[in-house]
Amino acid sequence: MENKNSAFKEFISPILVLVVICFVTTFLLAFTYGVTAPIIAENTAKAASEARMELLPDADNFSPSDAEAYVLEDGKVYVEDCYVADNGTGMVVTVKTNSYGGMLTAMVGIDKDGAITGVKVTDHADTPGVGTKAHDAGHLSQYEGLTELTSDQVKSDSSVQHVTGASVSSGAIHKAVYCALAQFDAMGGVN
Repeated sequence: MENKNSAFKEFISPILVLVVICFVTTFLLAFTYGVTAPIIAENTAKAASEARMELLPDADNFSPSDAEAYVLEDGKVYVEDCYVADNGTGMVVTVKTNSYGGMLTAMVGIDKDGAITGVKVTDHADTPGVGTKAHDAGHLSQYEGLTELTSDQVKSDSSVQHVTGASVSSGAIHKAVYCALAQFDAMGGVN
């Protein structure tokens, strides 16, 4: 009998303790997620709304468009969402594209005449200090006022310059802007 009791203490007891610890930890993580997920979603929506107002300051409010999302031929660049200003001043298009560090999300403001009002990178995994040079306001401002790009490749488009040393990130942003303009054209502008 003592061997069975000893075996239980030596082998079974530690396993049971670990199983209980795992269940308690899992419960606490699930509870924490349940509490924080709505807060995170609310903050994300608020940040996106503020970015839209920043990119298209003449807008009064935005409504999501139900137009079919534009996708570039390679499928790696696509419109995630498109919000049209309720007062008809333009739209803000959110585009996902493949960058050096992974997926990059950019928002592009376009006025009712099809001119870019601003570009903002909202999420990325590019290398700080190298790839992120292409995210600088000075670099992104070169797109403002443009109504078309001659190519989806930044190096073959004479209307803008790419950042030396961050050509992949520059290219990703350029493709995002190109895709946003294509979305504007596919929708026939702002109705």
